[in-house]
Amino acid sequence: MSLGTQFFEKAAWAAAAVKEHGLKKEELEEAFGNMASVCRDAWTLGLMRGFNGNMSIRLASANGDSCMLITGTGVAKGHMGADGLALCDMEGHILMGAKISSETPMHVAVYKARPDAKAVLHVHPAALLALSMRLKGQREEFLSMPVLESEIWLKALAFAPFFPNGSQKLAMAVANGFAKPEVRAVFMEGHGLCAIGKTPYESLSVCEELEHMGKMQLMSLPG
Repeated sequence: MSLGTQFFEKAAWAAAAVKEHGLKKEELEEAFGNMASVCRDAWTLGLMRGFNGNMSIRLASANGDSCMLITGTGVAKGHMGADGLALCDMEGHILMGAKISSETPMHVAVYKARPDAKAVLHVHPAALLALSMRLKGQREEFLSMPVLESEIWLKALAFAPFFPNGSQKLAMAVANGFAKPEVRAVFMEGHGLCAIGKTPYESLSVCEELEHMGKMQLMSLPG
């Protein structure tokens, strides 16, 4: 039995979601499995710690509308069970499941800004955050190194100023960062990273690449 099937059977609301919201059972099962796997991988990589971070996956219903599977609030992503997930509409209103993440407004805004995104992953990467503090907010120096990856990923990265977590100001700042189609991630000052992907694993890979870059630059800094 796949991980997604296990989650589907354990989530009390899953069967009702298929019936009431026109979701395909196979796609919801796949989303369950992907969510659990990606969050566990992000925790293993150190991109998520404790209860921080959140993730969503866009789902299509039979009537053409979309909804999202999203992590619940206060859930330890590295040890998440079926009761730690929820279904909400694309305006951020909960439909079924756990109490939704406080960062749901950010996911809503990002999906509106980027219709090509199928997954949104928000992590708290230690190296990137430490690098930002070492550079004292000098964005022109952030990930700027004489290596091939630097040139590639700087084109895919945008920045958002600090706003309180869960606020509409933060949501709009991140969405504005994704305005250019080449942007794949937005670094939130003093907060973390928000990445998108056409698949859940692509969003994780973007975070992993950027965190690796951050570690390289930290190692190269004097002192």
